[in-house]
Amino acid sequence: MDGSLGGQPGGRISELQHDSPLGRWRLARCRPRAELAGQVAMLWYGEGSVSYQRDRILPGGGSFLLINLGPTQYRIEPGPPERRVPFQDIWYSGQHQTPIDTEAPHGNALLGVAFHAGGGYGWLEAPASACADRTLPLAELLGDCVLALREQLLNTASLERRFDRVEDWLAGRLSPRRVLHAAVRGALAQLGARQGQVRIEQLCAETGYSRKHLNSLFLQQVGQSPKTLARLQRFRAALQLLGGVAQVPWAELAEHCGYYDQSHLIRDFRAFSGYAPGEFLRQGQPDAGSVVVR
Repeated sequence: MDGSLGGQPGGRISELQHDSPLGRWRLARCRPRAELAGQVAMLWYGEGSVSYQRDRILPGGGSFLLINLGPTQYRIEPGPPERRVPFQDIWYSGQHQTPIDTEAPHGNALLGVAFHAGGGYGWLEAPASACADRTLPLAELLGDCVLALREQLLNTASLERRFDRVEDWLAGRLSPRRVLHAAVRGALAQLGARQGQVRIEQLCAETGYSRKHLNSLFLQQVGQSPKTLARLQRFRAALQLLGGVAQVPWAELAEHCGYYDQSHLIRDFRAFSGYAPGEFLRQGQPDAGSVVVR
């Protein structure tokens, strides 16, 4: 396999190199083609190594397709006893309410697809609720035939062609019968536009559905309730505002992000990252969606 990020990728691909005490890696991000933009937020390919033992992926309301093109990595199942689950081929990670710990002791070469909330519904053959809070081999959902995609990528040297192959595969799986319900689309648009600062009663009034029925639609097509997704979006909005801030006015941050008070902000930080806000800031962050576990 030629894992190089070199060559002449298209204009929709951007690349960066990272070199710090956290490690050395290269990352390419790819904007999805227009026909997939409603489902896919971003594709990426990263390779390199880190100096720390464990990475914690923070939940954010979306789901992921993960294709390992390099050394074995591990997903850590919390205990007791703790268990290291090897990740060697293709996995799907549904919407999570808790963080996911991973280890890459031998380095990594990973191609991923980040889906919008509800973005997996159009191409998976299972309800989103079946994948919620789970990270599992894609073959368990779609059969061993999916492993051919990984083999194709291993035999493709060009980064741009790798992204094209994954997008071709996804586009070929989209089913016209699996389209998000109009009420779900409308509620997702509202939640996204206001970073989770929307009352569920308002969503129900605008969609014309009861809270119970809207929850049912969300669990089937998104994997999380509107309330949970709103909490996650407020948490992610708070994370964005923390970047580079030495002294955080926590009460102001809580108010700005739509929390009832500071204690609710602390509750969500503990639930979604495993750390209180002050502890979180003392951890290294390889990127906006993860934190180092020391």
